[in-house]
Amino acid sequence: MPDGYTTGRATKQSIVASAATAFGEKGFYGTSLRSIAREAGVDHSTLLHHFGNKTALLLAVIEWHDAQGMPTDLPAEITADYVAEGFAGQAARNAETPGLVQLLSVLTAEAGAEGHPARETLQKRHDLVASVMAWVIRVQREKLGLDDDPLSPEDRAAVIIATWDGLQMYDALHPGRLDVPALVRRALRDAFGLE
Repeated sequence: MPDGYTTGRATKQSIVASAATAFGEKGFYGTSLRSIAREAGVDHSTLLHHFGNKTALLLAVIEWHDAQGMPTDLPAEITADYVAEGFAGQAARNAETPGLVQLLSVLTAEAGAEGHPARETLQKRHDLVASVMAWVIRVQREKLGLDDDPLSPEDRAAVIIATWDGLQMYDALHPGRLDVPALVRRALRDAFGLE
């Protein structure tokens, strides 16, 4: 790889890490791009070169946050239990960064408006998670002969994601009252037909 590419990638990672900390502590509106650039050790113009605007930077932070929970080595066989525990693990990591999760909740609500710059990205994010969940639900229904759910696998996955999002918003208002990771785990295990 060319040295400039490596340097540019390291600069972007530094900016995203600084933005994650700043957004988590001060919120989206309480954080300036200039302060993020300063914390990352770059010029404001360099930050704008890499991300263009604050919303694009926030989306990069969310993508980075999601990637932290991605497994580096997949098992030979992807089981329903593995998927349920993976998503529950992500819910636990989310609980460790409540500021970022609150920002994502706000951004998701705002992106419900047609033409919002983050709408398509967040729809794709939901679609990816829903497709994994729906695939496991379908496999498990066939494997275990489960036919008591009136919802399609896709609709059940959408309900789980909406529930997860709602639980995170509830937790923002009532920190620690509910064990969000345990509830996400239970919803997935029920949908997957696991004990």
